[in-house]
Amino acid sequence: MAQNEFSNHSGYFIQEIARKTNYLLNISLSPLGISYAQFRVLNCLWEKGVLTQKEIHEFIDVKPSTLTGLVDLLSVKGFLRRTVSEEDARTNRISLTEKGDGLQEPAWEIIEAFEKRMTQGIGDEGKKDLIQNLKRINCNLG
Repeated sequence: MAQNEFSNHSGYFIQEIARKTNYLLNISLSPLGISYAQFRVLNCLWEKGVLTQKEIHEFIDVKPSTLTGLVDLLSVKGFLRRTVSEEDARTNRISLTEKGDGLQEPAWEIIEAFEKRMTQGIGDEGKKDLIQNLKRINCNLG
């Protein structure tokens, strides 16, 4: 397959967009002291409240060892805390601290500004179609 054919495959562009998104959001979120991966963990807690590490894993689907590292780092930074579950002493409950809760608004401002930049020149209908098609692709891949 010729190089120019390869660069016309959707998978190529999805990978490039994912790579650029991670890179640019890491830079944009760094003044808040978090990475994009850490934002995803915090966002689960902002949206769902107190969760176990297993529950967070189900939402963001990263390797358990990666999630452990993210939770450890966010805990060291003072953005969340672990407490032993009263129902099962083998399970930790992960919750936001006041400092972690305070990141929600500024972090989402950064995410929304990035989304605006990323979809610049695409109308509202085009954005709806894009999201619908991306969801379909995601579903197709399992």
